[in-house]
Amino acid sequence: MPKTDKFFGAVLVGDDAASVNFLKQKERVAHELGIEFRLYQLPLTITTDALRAEIGRLAEPKTCGGFIVQLPLPDAINRYYALNAIPKEKDVDCLSEPALGAFYTERGKIVPPSVATVEEILQSEHRDLASAPGALRELKAVVIGAGFLIGKPVGFWLQNRVAELVVLDASVKNIHEKLGDADIVIAGAGHAGLFDAQHLKPGAIVIDFGFNRSPEGKIVGDFDPAGAEEKNIHYTKTPGGTGPVLVAKLFENFYKLNS
Repeated sequence: MPKTDKFFGAVLVGDDAASVNFLKQKERVAHELGIEFRLYQLPLTITTDALRAEIGRLAEPKTCGGFIVQLPLPDAINRYYALNAIPKEKDVDCLSEPALGAFYTERGKIVPPSVATVEEILQSEHRDLASAPGALRELKAVVIGAGFLIGKPVGFWLQNRVAELVVLDASVKNIHEKLGDADIVIAGAGHAGLFDAQHLKPGAIVIDFGFNRSPEGKIVGDFDPAGAEEKNIHYTKTPGGTGPVLVAKLFENFYKLNS
C-alpha cells in the first residue's frame, strides 16, 4: 500500500466492550499499514447536536483522510443527523446520506465495506454474479436482516446480479422455509443460531455478518455451522470470517478516497 501522511479518525461514544474490540482491530490494521489512527472517546451523555459538532470539528483537518463513527450509538442519539457530519470525501464507512446517495445512484467512488466484503467472498468462491445488462442470471440469494449496515446496501447491490433476491426481516414467520433453495445466504440479523445447515440445500454459501454471544459467552453468528460439512455448505466463521475482510475493505476505501 502507498504511504500516506493523512490520519484515520474514529469516534466512540461510551465504552461498549464489543465496539472497543472492533476499534482495536481497525487500529491494528492502520498501524500495520503505517496510517496514524486517532480514537476520540466521548461520553454516553453527549447530545446529538454536541456529537455532530464534535464529528465535524474532528474530521475537518486536511490531514484527516478518513473518519468513522463506531456503531451502535446510544438510543438517544439521532444516528443519521450525527453521521451526516462526516464529510462525504472522508466517509470511508459510506454511512452518511451523501455517501449512501452516491452509492445508490452508482456514482460513488467507494461502496459500503459490507458490499465489498460480499463481493470479495463470492469471488473467492468462484460464484460469478451477472452484472452486465442482459446477462444470464442463475443464482438465488436470500438476505436476512434489512438493516442499513448490511441488509439494505447488500440487497441493493445484489438485486441486478442474481436471478432472484429475497430480503427477510429476522422476525418473519417461517423464515427457515424460505432458505431451502437459496444458493447464497447473507445474514446480518444478529440473532445467535438463527438458522443452520438443515435449512439449506447442499452446496449453499453462507456469508455471516451476525455477531452475538451464546449463553456460555461464546461469540457466535446467525448461522449455526453444525452439519455444514456433510452438506458441502461453505460458510464464513464467527469470529474471524467477515470481520477481517470488512476491516480490509474499510482501509481500501481510505486509499481510494485519498488517491
